[in-house]
Amino acid sequence: MKNIKQIIHLIILCCMLQAHSQQYPVLSITNQTFAANDINYLKKVNYAKDTEGIRDQIMGSWRYATSNLLLEIVIEKQNKKLYRVGNTSYDYKDIIVMKYKLVKNGVVLHDNLNSIIPQNNTGYHNYDLNFVSYGFYYDATYTFKGFINDYYRQVLCSYEMQKTNLNGQEKLLLNISNGNYRIYGDASMYTPSQKLFSLPLGPILLDRVP
Repeated sequence: MKNIKQIIHLIILCCMLQAHSQQYPVLSITNQTFAANDINYLKKVNYAKDTEGIRDQIMGSWRYATSNLLLEIVIEKQNKKLYRVGNTSYDYKDIIVMKYKLVKNGVVLHDNLNSIIPQNNTGYHNYDLNFVSYGFYYDATYTFKGFINDYYRQVLCSYEMQKTNLNGQEKLLLNISNGNYRIYGDASMYTPSQKLFSLPLGPILLDRVP
């Protein structure tokens, strides 16, 4: 009898897993480079795929340093991440995720460089300290855009990012903007006398870390 119950439970579990896997099917696949110009990308249930491996060019570690600030970023990639709006609209994207260490005047404000980001967590719906900084490239210039979490100030910052070269050296051009952001901390954290962001704003150039 016990074996029969176990078999029944296993069958139920398999059915549940199958139903879950079929809940969000992919109906079209688009080369992410041309996604913005492809009509399929505008349809529900599209998968914007990094078919050319564009993300590989920025994978790894990058560093920006001044006399009083250190920003180290580690960029990883995750494939076919679900982006859902409500219960009916959704699509998939190949994305990048970012971890970073921020030090100001010798004080570590944030450091999650050694953390492991689960494959099923993009942070799209968790606008809080659990938000995972993410991005994706969206046109033929291979410019990445997304949101980076300013954990110390508890603000989500929009950014654009692109690999470039300066005097033959690989650089990462990162532009964190104050024009589009989301505040999720307590209201008492934000006063006119305090800077809204701890992350450096505007275009900065990061060096690749070997």
